[in-house]
Amino acid sequence: MNTKKRIDGDYYIETINSGDRVIIQTTAVAVTGNLEVAGNLTYINTEELDVKDPFIMLNSSNTATYGSNSGILTHKTASSYAGIRYNNNASRWELSTDTGTTGETGTWTEIASAAAASVAGANTQVQFNNAGNFGASANLTFTDTSQLNIGGNVNVTTGLQLADVAAPGAVTNTTVLHGGVAGSGGSGVYFVDGTTTDELVSKSKAIVFGIIF
Repeated sequence: MNTKKRIDGDYYIETINSGDRVIIQTTAVAVTGNLEVAGNLTYINTEELDVKDPFIMLNSSNTATYGSNSGILTHKTASSYAGIRYNNNASRWELSTDTGTTGETGTWTEIASAAAASVAGANTQVQFNNAGNFGASANLTFTDTSQLNIGGNVNVTTGLQLADVAAPGAVTNTTVLHGGVAGSGGSGVYFVDGTTTDELVSKSKAIVFGIIF
C-alpha cells in the first residue's frame, strides 16, 4: 500500500560515521521537485541519459577570469581518453584524440573558428588562405566540368609539367596545350586550336628545318 509522510519544515536523514551510506533499493526513484547535490563527487551508472535542457553548464564555479580549461572527455581504452574542451588561456575550442583524465595533457588541436569555416566568394571560386580566413577571387575558379580557370598571371617556380595524354577536345576560342611523346617537332608539347592539332617545334629542330627549307 502507499505510504505518505507530510513534513512541516526540513526533513533530515543523518548518518553517524563518515563511511556510512544511505541505500535505496528500488526499481525507480521519482523526484517531482528540484534535486540538489552538494557533494564533490556524483556517479551516474546508467545505459541512457536523457537531458531536456538545450545547454549544459560546465565549470560553473568560474565566476571570474582565470586560467582554467573545461570540456568533455570520453574513454577510448581503460587508460586513454579523447575529448573536446574550451581553452580559456588561448580563448579557443580544441579537440584531442589522446589526452589524460584531467584533459590537460596530450595533443589538442584548435577547432576552426566560425569566420574561417565560412565559405568565401561566389560559386566555383577556389578557396585559399587569406590571413587565417578563407579567401576567394573571380580570377581563380574551378567548374564541375574539371576546368580550372586562371584570370591573372601564372608564376611557375619549379617547372610546368604537361602530362603525356591523348589530344583533348577543342575548346571554343581557346588554345589547349598538352604533353605527349616527342614527334618531328622534338618538343613533346602539343596544342589543339579549333580543328588544328600539332606539336610545338624545339629550337634544335627549328634550326634543322631552317637549313632544309
